[in-house]
Amino acid sequence: MSKGPTPEELRRLRKLRRQQEQEASGRAAATLTEDDVAQGRPQPMIKFEELPAAVDSPDAQGPLTAEEEVTWELCQRSFAQYKEAWFVAAGALDISLRGRLWRRDYDTAEAFIRDVADMSTSNAYRQIAGARIAALLADPPRLELESNDQSRMRDSGNVQAYVISQRAAESLTPIREDYGDDAAAEAYRTVAEATGRDKVSQKTITGIVKQFPRKAAEELDTEQRRERLHALAVQQAAAEAAAKAQPAGPVAAFAAYVATAEAFAAKTDGLAAAYAAAAATDPVEAKRLAVRLRDHLTVVVDNLPDV
Repeated sequence: MSKGPTPEELRRLRKLRRQQEQEASGRAAATLTEDDVAQGRPQPMIKFEELPAAVDSPDAQGPLTAEEEVTWELCQRSFAQYKEAWFVAAGALDISLRGRLWRRDYDTAEAFIRDVADMSTSNAYRQIAGARIAALLADPPRLELESNDQSRMRDSGNVQAYVISQRAAESLTPIREDYGDDAAAEAYRTVAEATGRDKVSQKTITGIVKQFPRKAAEELDTEQRRERLHALAVQQAAAEAAAKAQPAGPVAAFAAYVATAEAFAAKTDGLAAAYAAAAATDPVEAKRLAVRLRDHLTVVVDNLPDV
């Protein structure tokens, strides 16, 4: 079995690779486009065709070879770039919108958002709101508050990083509004630990958050929030497992409609605020979207059962 590279060899290899990347970056600088740049990172965005061919090594053991080290680091860069994409982009949107930086190249904020993000203004603001939560989960702080929220702190170097979808982050809005981004991220982490999942679905988060009390009704400290969320997560996981075990039928089909309505209702807490923010930026588009919402709700009312 061949030995892996020595630390000195690895240092030389990394130095050579950095030099090669810098030279390549300098040559490509004149033609590099925004689409070619990793979001939030200085390296060029890794494209699929730039990845090396996969090599089957079912019996590989021991330290990596020099060639494997290069491939592994390339893969790690790929993981990080694509895992961070949505919330890094949302952070850039936030900076551009709050500073009105878009004014150099666009006539309206709506035109800017549609061009760079291909989404509505309201969806952009929802994504921005959840971006900080996703960033905290992807890169947990070294120290975090514990128990009394004032003085006791614990080393969290071993806190697991988590990936959260945009929709799941949006579902944490009530907790974020009441207790802040850090508390919302901790809520997701608590649910993930309680359910044993690396990634928690929007459905699960929504089901838990709608049962979690708003601060105005019952204010909880950090430990109380953690205990309450843990209990709700266990209950939600059990309910979802039981629902999957039930045979499909007319009642289950109707229950699916009710669940859809519940999920929508749970996400409307920030509806008025989202409209106000959108109207302040682009009142015409905000009004158009509000009319669309009204029309959709009219259809819902027309389709309600006669009970």
